[in-house]
Amino acid sequence: MGLIAGILLVLLSFAHNIYGERKQIHDLKALTNDPIMIGSLRVMIFQGGVLLLAVGIIQILIGLGAIELVGIARFFPVGIVLLDFVTFLAVTALFHRELFRITIPQIILFVLIIVLLLVSISG
Repeated sequence: MGLIAGILLVLLSFAHNIYGERKQIHDLKALTNDPIMIGSLRVMIFQGGVLLLAVGIIQILIGLGAIELVGIARFFPVGIVLLDFVTFLAVTALFHRELFRITIPQIILFVLIIVLLLVSISG
């Protein structure tokens, strides 16, 4: 289960970066040429994508038995994903409720990943 979660996280990280660069940055450039705004968005997109990639790689290595996280550390991958997901939910609920409708596939994927991570910890 953990290996599947890791693979999904890696795939999600690539989707995050590619979508952000090709869609969000492209659309923002059509509205403004402000390099600070464009740069800030690009940094946030890649911060999120690289974080998901790192957690995914760690989870893949755990799933393959190449590394083992013990004690409280075994909760770090799911904790990081939960923190990312809860932040998304909070910001969306407080400021941009219209995002819920268009992010249903991502919400479902994150819930699936979180469940897989939790099952892999307990199993």
